[in-house]
Amino acid sequence: MSITSAYFKAESILSIDLDWSALLILKENIQKLGLQYIISPLCADIRNVQLSRNLLPVNLKITTIMNPPFGVQTKTADRSFLVKAFSFSDVIYSIHLSNKKTRIFFADYVRKFKWRIDNIIPFNMVLENTFPFHNQKTKKIEVDLYRFLKGTK
Repeated sequence: MSITSAYFKAESILSIDLDWSALLILKENIQKLGLQYIISPLCADIRNVQLSRNLLPVNLKITTIMNPPFGVQTKTADRSFLVKAFSFSDVIYSIHLSNKKTRIFFADYVRKFKWRIDNIIPFNMVLENTFPFHNQKTKKIEVDLYRFLKGTK
C-alpha cells in the first residue's frame, strides 16, 4: 500500500464548539486557508446535538477529532463527549491526561461500548491562561492522543 492510498481526504467537516470566540478564530482560519466550502462551524453543546447514523448515507465514514474537558475540574466530564462520539463515529481521536490510571480506565471503559484503543500517542500540550481557574500564564501538561476504533478485534 502506498502512502497516498492510505490517505483519505475529508469532503466535509462539521466543527462543533460551545465557545463562540473559539469559533470566530476558526472562521478566520477557514477563510485564510480557503476552506469555507469544506468546514462548517456550529456553536452548540455537543451533548445536545443529535446525529443519527440511520439518517446518514450507509457508506459515510465519520471521524471525530475532539479535545474534551479532561475531567480535572469536573470529574468524568470527558465521558459524555466520548459516549456521544461512540453513537455516530467510525474512528475517534481524543486527547486526555496522560497517566497509567487513565490508560487503564479507558481500555476498560471503551470495551463496554464495543470500541477499542489501537493507538496512544503521548505528547506535551501547552495550555495558555484562558479560564478563571488557570493561575499560570502557560502550563505544559502531559497528554495522550487516543485513537479509538469501533469493534473489539
